[in-house]
Amino acid sequence: MLELRKLVDKLEAVGQEVAQRENRYADLAGEAREVLASSPVDDQLRAKIDLALAVDSSWRGAEPLDDVLDVAHSPLLPPQDATLIAVDGSQIYPDRHGAALYYLINIGAIRLRQGSGRAPVVDTQPELFFREEDLYNDEQDLVSTDRVNALRDVAEMRALARLTWEECSRSEDRLVLAIKDGQLIMWMSEREASSADARLEDAYIAELQAIQRAGGVPVGYVARPRSANVVRLLWVAGLAAEAIAKETVRKHKYRALTDRTLFAGKLGPNQRSALFVNTSQANRNTFAPAGQAVCFFYLNVAPPGARLPQIARVDVPRWAAEDAALLDRLQQAIYADCAGLEFPYVLSRADELAVVSQMEKRDLDALLSVVVARATGDMPESSVKALQKERTRGYQ
Repeated sequence: MLELRKLVDKLEAVGQEVAQRENRYADLAGEAREVLASSPVDDQLRAKIDLALAVDSSWRGAEPLDDVLDVAHSPLLPPQDATLIAVDGSQIYPDRHGAALYYLINIGAIRLRQGSGRAPVVDTQPELFFREEDLYNDEQDLVSTDRVNALRDVAEMRALARLTWEECSRSEDRLVLAIKDGQLIMWMSEREASSADARLEDAYIAELQAIQRAGGVPVGYVARPRSANVVRLLWVAGLAAEAIAKETVRKHKYRALTDRTLFAGKLGPNQRSALFVNTSQANRNTFAPAGQAVCFFYLNVAPPGARLPQIARVDVPRWAAEDAALLDRLQQAIYADCAGLEFPYVLSRADELAVVSQMEKRDLDALLSVVVARATGDMPESSVKALQKERTRGYQ
């Protein structure tokens, strides 16, 4: 039970802290925008980026792909209808207190052909994992939530690749965007990966390559991004080369600032930032050698006249980012899909299709108990802990 009356004083303090923080962030963002406008993209800047990576190989900054950092690009081409394929995934993690040990991954998918007048095509793909080889690793530890998340990422990309092949085989002359919710990089490779993890990463990249061969463009879309790759770049740009060290790269006055705050004061509706390459180890060591280096830009998806900007981060492979005309069409298609929601309709619908409610989980558990009882002759029971929680929470 949460007694809100005991938190009233703290809530007042939260309000004051947020107000002070916003003022401080606004000042920092103004300083950072001055650096953005005054920093040329030249050999000196690129040398500083190389030096930052040399002193801290895990530095997640940004490498400029354009010749200028201070960009607010509006599409030069008129809008053209595109096909948007979007997926999202949800999961039920294994519960050792449940009546049966399993995990589930559910993928929701939608295909929307802009301007066609046809209803979107939707689908769901649930998959249940219950065999020993699915549930345990080589050390016989129960599969971790990280691994289930990685399996979900691969399943999402596999669904995107399959649907992209189907759509591109129609031979219609239109752009096909394969959109996932979140960044395009699979972040599991940032830690010490096992051979099983590496195989999952290889499978994920293979699906990116399949989308490219089919003629589609993989896209990662992040609403309200918390990343600060460009901010870290700006800090390094302002340092003297001899001052670049691991400590100075990691600890700086912009640490609380995000790229979203930086570009909120820069981009108008349907304007994007310059293009940047992610400098993470995953991108440099795994995605780039496979021809799928991930670039990103920031896009204001708010409508004209909106009171506040809505800054999203958009990830695309470098081979797509280097095609200016394709990038303009991609920008127009995403902006059009955000009309009315300030968020892509296709991702909103994919999430709705993918999500597994608590009631649906309870129904699945009940059905599993019946099936297990039929096969074994004994009705499985949840642990005492799980049963007690169900009683006290009243199935809320």
